[in-house]
Amino acid sequence: MKIVHIAPISPYNDYWGYQDNLLPKYHKKLGHDVTVIITNQMHRDGRIVTTDCGDYVLNDGVRVIRMAVKKYKHRVLTTMNSRFHVMPYLNEIKPDFVFYHGLVGTTIYEVMEYKKKVNPDCVIVQDSHLDYYNSLYNGSVRQKLIRSFYRMVNRRSIPYVSRVYGVTPWRRQYAEDYFGIPSDKTDVLIMGADDEKIDFAGRDAIRRKIREENGVGEDDFLIVTGGKIDKTKHIDDLMRACGGMDRVKLLVFGNVSDDMKEAFEKLLSDHPNLIHIGWLDADRVYDYFLSAELVCFPGTHSVMWEQACACKVPCLFARWDGMEHVDNGGNSGFIDDPSPEGLREKISELIFGEKYMEMKAAAQSEKTDIYLYSKIAEKSLECVYK
Repeated sequence: MKIVHIAPISPYNDYWGYQDNLLPKYHKKLGHDVTVIITNQMHRDGRIVTTDCGDYVLNDGVRVIRMAVKKYKHRVLTTMNSRFHVMPYLNEIKPDFVFYHGLVGTTIYEVMEYKKKVNPDCVIVQDSHLDYYNSLYNGSVRQKLIRSFYRMVNRRSIPYVSRVYGVTPWRRQYAEDYFGIPSDKTDVLIMGADDEKIDFAGRDAIRRKIREENGVGEDDFLIVTGGKIDKTKHIDDLMRACGGMDRVKLLVFGNVSDDMKEAFEKLLSDHPNLIHIGWLDADRVYDYFLSAELVCFPGTHSVMWEQACACKVPCLFARWDGMEHVDNGGNSGFIDDPSPEGLREKISELIFGEKYMEMKAAAQSEKTDIYLYSKIAEKSLECVYK
């Protein structure tokens, strides 16, 4: 089958671990002919920069076509339309399946035209990563006009689209509420982890090495957390909860926001069972998850939630409406009270206890295979085979 991914908004770096890298990679592994049509923007040194347009093939066999978005006189129009001239490539490739990343921009019109005039059997799906927390919608007149424009775009395109996926249940709901997508056309396609980056076979050796390097005993209950450490993540509260707890070691990775550095350093100095190792390369994060008894994220969501689930380790997450997908059969628990007292009580209930052992059994079972991109890629094609 010929598959084309189109992402008219996102910057793109070859071989990174984002969804627009991993879905094409695993579609290719499933035996399909895969092309990605992407912007000529990329991440570099914490900034988004413009790079060359081009047409090339990655080591995994995925073809990448970089294009510049059409420029309008007003920057707002350029951003809102996010338009590529993709029809020549669609006519050349003749895809059977188009995965269109996002619900914004008017490039979707050319995909519609391809389905209408060239290949009526082509299956089109879309996804959305937006929700009320990470979107720019604030109810202003300007934002209401923008929402009306995007709803108009999606009203025109949705008859040609088989499925719109939110990458969390909450984001599925947002697609319905903000963009006006009919509920019978929506579903959830979760994010997750690259199977090849998780060394399940070497888990025991990885566990021993990381614990030795960080002074963690074999009988210690190791909790791992991290990422971008700011007030919304409640990692400082988790440190207060774990500080001084018997048999518990808390290992934190990531950079600390400036407004938290002083208090963060004091917590580390006051409690020898708290460990900070600084920033980790994305691939190394998986090793630290594998070494843990428990991964805990008591604040706002990041893709590391699903990546931790994919590592088949018990997890604790802040309870957010529409985020229940990170618990599949008991691998995860939820935090209702992210205060130090609430976190300490929750962790105390788990330390090598019966409830923890039940979570561990669920985490290490096939129930958590759904967080691996090999499985996510299969689900993304379900509309083709129905």
